[in-house]
Amino acid sequence: MDGALRLLSREVPADWIDYNGHVTEFRYLELMADATDALLLHIGVDGAYIEGGGSYYTVETHICHLGQLYAGDRVEVLTQVLGWDERRLHLFHTVVRREEEQPVATGEHMLLHVDAAAGRASPVRGGVRERVAALADAHAAVARPTRAGRRISF
Repeated sequence: MDGALRLLSREVPADWIDYNGHVTEFRYLELMADATDALLLHIGVDGAYIEGGGSYYTVETHICHLGQLYAGDRVEVLTQVLGWDERRLHLFHTVVRREEEQPVATGEHMLLHVDAAAGRASPVRGGVRERVAALADAHAAVARPTRAGRRISF
């Protein structure tokens, strides 16, 4: 995943472990949600932007569990922008153990830019628009993940 952003790393805490001895499923989403928050800060969706009424809301998520994590594992989430327009941001996260590149989980997410005061979708504004455009352009040169766009089926 050369070119993907590495904005989140952490050690898996013991209280994330379920009755099967590995990380419970909702914690994978928590890791990816934290990575999304890190990306949003990276592009300028900070307190001032949110106070000004702009934000992104996640409207769709697809997680693939490809392996298992255990207490004490040191993990990173690699984030790639797959696409964007004035109202949408399409992200792909890959969870890996630090120092490894084999994915443990992936998540594909569609975010919608909103005007929180109006309660509806709105175009992304100002410097955030410029930063997301530049990041999307940079990530256009990165190979599209093979799991992107997958669906659940028999």
